[in-house]
Amino acid sequence: MWFTWMPIMALELEEALKEYLAKQQNVQGAHAPMYVARPDIIIVAEDTKKVVDEWLLVAIELKYFRDLENARKFERILRGAFREIGQPLRYYLYGFDSTILWYIFEESADKEVLRSYGNLISEVIEKLKFPIVLFLTKIVGEDNFLVFKPSELSSPSNLGYLIQWMLNYCRDYVRNTLLPHDKEIKERRRTLKIAFKVP
Repeated sequence: MWFTWMPIMALELEEALKEYLAKQQNVQGAHAPMYVARPDIIIVAEDTKKVVDEWLLVAIELKYFRDLENARKFERILRGAFREIGQPLRYYLYGFDSTILWYIFEESADKEVLRSYGNLISEVIEKLKFPIVLFLTKIVGEDNFLVFKPSELSSPSNLGYLIQWMLNYCRDYVRNTLLPHDKEIKERRRTLKIAFKVP
């Protein structure tokens, strides 16, 4: 398994997708976008289930919450994040296998507020059947996270454990509903793999 933090491959990804979409525009009259949405983190790992091929491509939309002391400002920030809940869905059009919405709160965040907010976001995802994985975490100490969603843990987890949990959750529960059947999405996925230099 390996993963990369964007923007290391952001420009390669964006250029590869723009080139592919521009070719499709000429062939099928498709629209090549002015900009391509970029995940904050991309994880490429072996897919033991081989749903599409031997790779699991996971896009993570990261939301970091700080400045929690001012209650009114914090409430505005949470409302803004709530309005952006569907952002990870756009990565499915590029051929990613799974998308994760990862909320990271500073250590000072109130646990009850996080539980309440996490329940609200989870309800939207579940009732609307969005194929999104929600990870809601709070920084604890220097290298650990307290996890509230998808399941609350009583003790902190390190980044390695969290990434493995994310991958397992994606493999087992949340997949791109367009794959492997949609030929257009499979073609875009091939473009992703070229940008990531995976076979």
